[in-house]
Amino acid sequence: MTPSQARNAIRRSLKTLVDPSPAKQEKDAIWHYFDNACAYCGYTMTRHGRQAHLDHLVAEMAGGSNRMCNLVLTCARCNGDQKRELDWQEYLATCCGEDKALYNLRLQKIYHWVEQNEGAPLLAPELAALCEQEFDLINQQFSEAVARLREIARQAKADSPGHTEE
Repeated sequence: MTPSQARNAIRRSLKTLVDPSPAKQEKDAIWHYFDNACAYCGYTMTRHGRQAHLDHLVAEMAGGSNRMCNLVLTCARCNGDQKRELDWQEYLATCCGEDKALYNLRLQKIYHWVEQNEGAPLLAPELAALCEQEFDLINQQFSEAVARLREIARQAKADSPGHTEE
């Protein structure tokens, strides 16, 4: 793991303390509600393998939470390869193409899910700010440790037998 990957893992770990991932029972409810099918394209999935994802309607990078009202069942293709940075409603429209009835059906199903699982799709700003504040403190110490260790490694390499300066 690189220092950059470690920083990302630390940031995610801190956020998980105030906004945990859904429990098994909650994941089961999502699968059941969406009838084992992608909320966007309708592709039917099984729980075996890596074809299914839980997608955040409001992305975590945009402040989205792990609350049930912000999660839908999607196939890997829609969540990873196709949707990318598109707003979920815009992406849903591309999945349904010209079929407005299908779009409205899937849209209403998602809206009903959100309504049924009331709550804010966004992480509370004060919690997000607190996570960032704590991360900044940890990151400063981590960066200093990385710099010290790199210097020690550089010095050890320079002091090793047979090392020549270029």
